[in-house]
Amino acid sequence: MREFFPMEQEHKPLKDLILERLEVKNLNLEKTFQLTEIPKHYLEAIFKGDWEKLPAAPYAHGYFKKLGLALEMDGNELWNLCQNEAEVIRASGSEDKLPENRFAIKSKNHKWFWPALTALAVAVYVLLNANSLIGQPKLTVENPLSATLVTSLPNYEFTGKMDARDKLFINNEEVYVDKNGQFQKDYGLQPGLNTFEILAKRFLGQETKVVKQIIYQPNEQKGK
Repeated sequence: MREFFPMEQEHKPLKDLILERLEVKNLNLEKTFQLTEIPKHYLEAIFKGDWEKLPAAPYAHGYFKKLGLALEMDGNELWNLCQNEAEVIRASGSEDKLPENRFAIKSKNHKWFWPALTALAVAVYVLLNANSLIGQPKLTVENPLSATLVTSLPNYEFTGKMDARDKLFINNEEVYVDKNGQFQKDYGLQPGLNTFEILAKRFLGQETKVVKQIIYQPNEQKGK
């Protein structure tokens, strides 16, 4: 059985024990790498005592075994000393993974898929319905046709058409519009000038406004 160099200097930091043994064996970083095939950046971490820079526990343990053979020291004991010195060495468990094969087919992360699909659907909907959401609403007042008229009738019926998805207001009062976009509303008139502001309003705030003026001139009572 191969005999290992005894590590009786247990009060010394592990890195000092390793560096002393490297000096005895006349080994530097390059020679140690050639003997052990341990990646140089991990060897440097071991030589400096930067245990937090070592890989997952299964790999770090294996590296200490290889280093122990090169230095004629007990690799398992080196590993135990390392674990005692640094709690940051990750214990072997569910979080430790083997190095990823860069040629392997990677499983795709689908966490982003549904939010992205939802955002895309919203964007498509807005694009296809842009005119109905943010365009200028159409409004046609069929009665009265003229901007100003004179009448002797005490009531007047407004009629017209527009997009059924828009809202209609006459003098700030919302008026019903049927599914075909038709509307009609009867108003009582006051003697003299009556002004009506007819407003079609789209979902996101665009408006179309038409102003009509009706002059009500009641007939003079007979006998006067």
